[in-house]
Amino acid sequence: MTNCVADWYNRSVNIESASEIDFYLVKQFLPRRPDDSNKGSFGKVLIIAGSTRYIGAASLAIRAALRSGAGLVYAAIPEPIQTSLAAGIAETIWYPLPAEKGRFSPEAARLLPALLEDKNAILIGPGLGQSKGTKNLLLTLLNWIGSSQTRIPLVIDADALNLLSQEPDWPALLPPNCLLTPHPGEFSRLTGLAIEQIQADRLTFAKNYALNWQQTLILKGANSVLADPQGNCRILPFANSVLAHGGTGDVLSGILVSLLAQGLSPFDAASLALWLHAWAAGDALEAIGHPAATLPSDIIQHLGKAINCLSRSQ
Repeated sequence: MTNCVADWYNRSVNIESASEIDFYLVKQFLPRRPDDSNKGSFGKVLIIAGSTRYIGAASLAIRAALRSGAGLVYAAIPEPIQTSLAAGIAETIWYPLPAEKGRFSPEAARLLPALLEDKNAILIGPGLGQSKGTKNLLLTLLNWIGSSQTRIPLVIDADALNLLSQEPDWPALLPPNCLLTPHPGEFSRLTGLAIEQIQADRLTFAKNYALNWQQTLILKGANSVLADPQGNCRILPFANSVLAHGGTGDVLSGILVSLLAQGLSPFDAASLALWLHAWAAGDALEAIGHPAATLPSDIIQHLGKAINCLSRSQ
């Protein structure tokens, strides 16, 4: 897509009560990169992800965070998958944690707080699986952030959302400054609403639950909806089956945590991440030729072009 101001409208979308996430909005959010900066200038990301069944989810999130500008990316992963991940990703700092049956063991939660101290943003969820160990890890993380004074921004995605939905009164467990990223199925588990009901009025439900939970929320899917705790809403005018591949959400979560670490607010980081993700998907589609063959890893390879579109306008 040579045109940065792309015409993404391939289906009708009502944006009367929401702002459009477009080039003119998000170009102001792109972090600047002065020539005299260093790796500490663009934040330290911690990604808590992966299991032996879902090694790829962790890989996609980590690579997307690296490709979207984070200065340092740390990955807390189950020890058995470190070798396979490290073989393909040279730039990550690894925290292999104890595991059993390919997922985090209950002992991993005890080691987690030592990893959190100097991080600027955290992602938990891609490829975790659901087990006692992963739940302990999630609850330990929420408790640590909630009791600290740092208010580290936290992206909660994928299996972390599913584990959260199993807890009574789970919204009370969340510290401020979270960014929740459910697709309709995960949103259904969090709310108890039927998927059909959610899809019939995505904007209203996203707005109401962001207000109720007092957190920033992306309701993913065709024309993703973004809402914040103050009742502000934005919508992405992009709907294409290029994103109908497992793993595209992991790519988005990696971009999100990277932008949060670079100092953006959750609402603005989410707006920019959604645009970059969609633009890179469109550019990858042009290069590959058909949405069926355009994979999440292709989207990561085109993030640089998406970022360049915005940086040329600064």
